[in-house]
Amino acid sequence: MSAEVVLRTEALTKRFGAFAAVEDLSLEVRRGDVFGLLGLNGAGKTTTIRMATRLIAPTSGRVLLFGEDVRDNRLEILNRVGAMVEIPQFYPYLTGRTNLELLLGLSGSRDRARVAECLDRVGLAGRGDDRVRTYSQGMRQRLGLAQALLTRPELIILDEPTNGLDPQGILDMRRLIGGLNREEGVTFLISSHLLHEVELSCNRVAIVHRGRLKVQDEVSRLLAGAGSIARVRAEPLDLVRKVAAALGVAIESEEAGTLRVRCEPEALAAWAAELHRAGCRLHELTPGKATLEEYFLAATAGGPHAA
Repeated sequence: MSAEVVLRTEALTKRFGAFAAVEDLSLEVRRGDVFGLLGLNGAGKTTTIRMATRLIAPTSGRVLLFGEDVRDNRLEILNRVGAMVEIPQFYPYLTGRTNLELLLGLSGSRDRARVAECLDRVGLAGRGDDRVRTYSQGMRQRLGLAQALLTRPELIILDEPTNGLDPQGILDMRRLIGGLNREEGVTFLISSHLLHEVELSCNRVAIVHRGRLKVQDEVSRLLAGAGSIARVRAEPLDLVRKVAAALGVAIESEEAGTLRVRCEPEALAAWAAELHRAGCRLHELTPGKATLEEYFLAATAGGPHAA
């Protein structure tokens, strides 16, 4: 039995004059997903998220949340959704706790215990009574996630949640998202340009390029279909390239004398032997797996995985 689709976009389009920021975009986020929305700057990620949260209206197409058109019962449906879109904004001279109490009050609640729970969940219990102007960027991002949690949402939408974070802050955010997903069953839609982080955090992704969907699938399936990548250092490079072409080995990239080639592990030994027979000096031949970054770059550059 397939998982419930909690967010679906159908032929979603947004035009600003003659410019199509998003065009004919159809996505499915299933219950329990940590779903990554990937794209270059200007690809339409934030515009898509703003339409999904009804901050802006689409030119055409529609957004379904929990099976309902968000236009039909906007307030009730969106009360099941938490969001942090772009840079979270708070009153800097108020405490983190007071900011959250004000935001929760907009939904008609005065549940101070829930504010305390959210601060604790994101690791800010000890700083909740400090003014936001004293917070680091990482703490502000965590406060933004606490704000998204206030109404006990089933779906949380995060736009670049690791923006401005140092490596420890990125790790903390990954753990927070993973914990909420595993322990509380929260579904996530996350836009990000940190592809390695998405590969570690997300089970499904969509790649958007110039406003259009390129691919949407499970991360594991995408990478399995991308084949294997090997790192090669050998000389002379001209001869290495000729041997690769003769054997049908695709060179994905070349940097400082190191090649990354697409070659299945069982074919590496034969290729190494052929390089030796051709008179190449082989310094390194290291097998590995394709990464989401490599898949993404190929897809958005019209490479072998482009759809």
